[in-house]
Amino acid sequence: PALADSLEADVRVAGARTAAEARAVWEEKRWPLDQIERLARARDTGALIAELNRCLEHLFAAPYRRRAAVLSGAELDDPRAFEAAHDALTELRAVVGAGTGVRLDDRALHQTLERLPVRAGENPQPDRVQVASPLQIRARRFAAVFVCGLVEGEFPARAAPEAFLPDADRRELARASGLRLPLREDQLERERYLFYVCASRAERLLVLSTRICDEEGNPVAPSFLLSDVEAVLADLSEHRRTRTLAEVTWSLDAAPTEAEWERAVARTGPRRVEEGAKPLSAPPALEELRAKDALSAGALERFAGCPVKWLVEDVLDPVKLEPDPEQMVRGSYAHRVLEVTFRRLREETGSRRVTQENLPQAERILVAALESESGEFRLSPDQTRVRAAVRRLEFDLLRYIAHEAERDGLFEPEHLELRFGFSDSDHPAVELDDGTRVRGVIDRVDTWNGWALVRDYKSGKTEKYKGSDWERERRFQAALYMLAVERALGLKAAGGVYVPLSGKDRRARGLVLDELSEQLGTDFVPTDRVDPERFEERVAWARAAIHGTAESMRAGTICSLPDSCAWRGGCSYPSICRTED
Repeated sequence: PALADSLEADVRVAGARTAAEARAVWEEKRWPLDQIERLARARDTGALIAELNRCLEHLFAAPYRRRAAVLSGAELDDPRAFEAAHDALTELRAVVGAGTGVRLDDRALHQTLERLPVRAGENPQPDRVQVASPLQIRARRFAAVFVCGLVEGEFPARAAPEAFLPDADRRELARASGLRLPLREDQLERERYLFYVCASRAERLLVLSTRICDEEGNPVAPSFLLSDVEAVLADLSEHRRTRTLAEVTWSLDAAPTEAEWERAVARTGPRRVEEGAKPLSAPPALEELRAKDALSAGALERFAGCPVKWLVEDVLDPVKLEPDPEQMVRGSYAHRVLEVTFRRLREETGSRRVTQENLPQAERILVAALESESGEFRLSPDQTRVRAAVRRLEFDLLRYIAHEAERDGLFEPEHLELRFGFSDSDHPAVELDDGTRVRGVIDRVDTWNGWALVRDYKSGKTEKYKGSDWERERRFQAALYMLAVERALGLKAAGGVYVPLSGKDRRARGLVLDELSEQLGTDFVPTDRVDPERFEERVAWARAAIHGTAESMRAGTICSLPDSCAWRGGCSYPSICRTED
């Protein structure tokens, strides 16, 4: 089962839609499926059946090779299935090879094997429970018998008219010819006999079960067979046990099974479980969190947005059963294309800044980068949709660099996809004033005369990323990168902004120093420009927020924040969070 689950996950992530594509996904990571080729090369139906039989023997024997396995219990299901399929294939090959003219195509062969009856479960033996109908009991005996469903319409069952010769036709036939056929609707004696079969097979205990109402509370009539029992036996009132609909559980001392006992224990607990996630308390989990050397900038902001979302995506990290969302892949693709574009632009022109003079070169480089990098990013399993998505991304990025060419100011792109705190990065993890060590990747850093402007690309609109909303939205990633640039590069932070790669308004939003307005240029919203005092206040808030978030993260302080969890509000993981609006 683990291999099948793993294959399903790989197939869904890869977007495979055909058996051939699924096979390619399997063989990319695992062993080749040569049996499929041998089956495809079978020259006729007889050869195909023989090859199927060999594959069947191989599949059945593989888990037990070099073992003297003694199978029992549920393990007997596989031998039963093998025996049924092996016998059927042997008989089919004999029929096909007998020269009788019988033809069997692949679909008929598949349907024949699919419909083979295979008995599952353990063989009858002591200390076992068998669920059976009265007709299946026959002459066997049991230590205890529970006869269920003793209500009118179930036991005895309702009369079932004969479809071929209904009772009305039988009566007409009797009047016309004198031939009296038994009526199907007269089943009382048959039902009495079946009840006798059930009741007489118990050696130690006989339990008769009936209902006084159905699951919706509608009354039902007990079976007349119970009256027959009471007429034969003495007073049974002291043996009668009644459970009402209100008794959803047993008492603790009378619970017949472990599951019922657990239900009884749960009933004694609180009537309503408190909503929301609880803080982590397992010592191994807390120790693992405290042992982290450097915290991810993205993880810190995810935790600030909703600790449950951080727990799922950064700690639990479940295996994905579907491809990455198109928007996520599109963002990574755009980041890579812009990085390649700016690097090659400097190689060709000596500068990474896009101007009206080098805009044609930048556009040519960008289009070439889109094509050369396309193999690493799968936007969609649907190739038609991929072409449309790539074309749309090309249009957005061309508009973006055209906007870059119109931008004034003196700052120029210097650092692209700046990594710090990773084993393969040039810069170590950055330690903040409170001792918190962080790592991350900065999309772009523009510099001028010892100053640095942090730019973080966003695929959509950036209205919610304005500096005045950072505290309310718990957004401090740009501020954290500003602090990281100061410590890793030795530059002074001129601001941190979020850059939209699509939409009509291409102006970056965030926080910039008003005293550098001329050097930064006019491509900023006026309300995002602040004086040095206000700038330092925002940075100080970010320091405190980062410190508090890091402390809560290491302490495993988990709580539910559905209002800021998903992009448009609401809970991203309601089945885990269990928070109701």
